[in-house]
Amino acid sequence: MAALAIAIACGGGLAGCVSTQQKNARAKIVATRVLDSRRPQRVTRTSADVRVSSVTLVRGGRASAVVVELRSSSPTALADLPVEVGVRVGSHRRPLNAAGGLDWFQSHVPAIAANGTATWIFLTRRPVAAGGRPYARVGAGATALPDGAALPRIATTVTAGPASRSDAGDRAERRVRVRVDNDSGIPQYGVQLYALVRRGGRLVAAGKATVRHLGTGARTTAAVALAGAPGDGSVRVHAIPTIFE
Repeated sequence: MAALAIAIACGGGLAGCVSTQQKNARAKIVATRVLDSRRPQRVTRTSADVRVSSVTLVRGGRASAVVVELRSSSPTALADLPVEVGVRVGSHRRPLNAAGGLDWFQSHVPAIAANGTATWIFLTRRPVAAGGRPYARVGAGATALPDGAALPRIATTVTAGPASRSDAGDRAERRVRVRVDNDSGIPQYGVQLYALVRRGGRLVAAGKATVRHLGTGARTTAAVALAGAPGDGSVRVHAIPTIFE
């Protein structure tokens, strides 16, 4: 994305780059993502740097989630990685996130550290073909961050687990409540929160949420909706930043 490249250049201390320009560049990143997300998002070329370690489909309640574990061999951090998820029915692939109009981060992984790992989740309330086997493909075209750049740190603390069936009622949507702290010096827009619930080593629920804005050093709380049957499983929530300079 050209807008992301502009922000990186200004953050590197080039002549003429001032605070106002950085703010404008960040705003342009957000606007470009919104505009680009209106178009269909299909992976036509797979990434040479990032591979899919595992993909799991979680069904339950009023939603389904596809959980994708990724590993990067890139010597630099990468941002805005295209990703396609869906189900295979027989010999046919049925993408779940290729249509235009979805949120940008329903078809893109916000970032992955150099030689690092990431867990990304697609959440949908549309029906998923019964009997289909989940798949995921990471596309080429991610933005490489500058050599040695570390991803901004966004800390998460679970403050309340999902309500039990007896507490919330059969039709209630399970949610995890979490505190989110921006421990970096970079304001964040559209921070992505991903929740995983495991019981007995098995993934039983997953979900995602978005924090629209989190200023430098700021703290907020959020509720992450879950697909699946969390019960008394162990909950982990992590955040991936979306602005890098």
